[in-house]
Amino acid sequence: MNQKGVVERDFTKKESYYVFQSYWTEKPMIHIYGHSWPVRWGNAGEEKEILVYSNCPSVELFVNGVSRGIKKRNSQDFPAAGLRWNVPLNVGKNTVKAVSTGKESITDEISFEYQTEKWGAEATIQLTATPCGDNMFEVSAQLLDTNGVRCLDSRMFVHFEIAGDGELIQNQGTAMGSRKVQACNGRAGIRVRQPKGKSVVAVKAEGIPTVTLLIEN
Repeated sequence: MNQKGVVERDFTKKESYYVFQSYWTEKPMIHIYGHSWPVRWGNAGEEKEILVYSNCPSVELFVNGVSRGIKKRNSQDFPAAGLRWNVPLNVGKNTVKAVSTGKESITDEISFEYQTEKWGAEATIQLTATPCGDNMFEVSAQLLDTNGVRCLDSRMFVHFEIAGDGELIQNQGTAMGSRKVQACNGRAGIRVRQPKGKSVVAVKAEGIPTVTLLIEN
């Protein structure tokens, strides 16, 4: 399936949407790259690049409440028109906030984890289910090594199946709407409609034992 374009088939905006928006829209906007990137990785103390897409003249970046300075926008300075910072991150949770410094102050903020633990080959799958609307659950499958460390660069294909009263939201051609999907950031997910009763979701990947998760509503 052709996945080009700036939005997914369910109209979820991709990161490229905000790149074009920062050049084309007249309404002030600001967007930190990586809203859908929950876990980043590297070495302790290593500087990581933070990108901000905005059409505002200048932006100030705050990492864990500390200002990392103001950058002026230059449309010819790639990437992110010069709105980029190299900063060290804390092991564990981090909060990043971008604030425009023009006449109209607008902000964007994200939170993510920074992992420094190294991982080996994928060995198991960890499943979680989170309510995401009326009678809806989001099932997340995280690939782990034998020590339980997240395999954040895994690109394995993950297969979802269900038995019981619920149904998988599938055949939509989106990252969260497919029975078979390639892992991103070492994880994959799908939504389950569960109006009543119980369901068992089974998840498998090549060479890894199948795991199951009970969903009740």
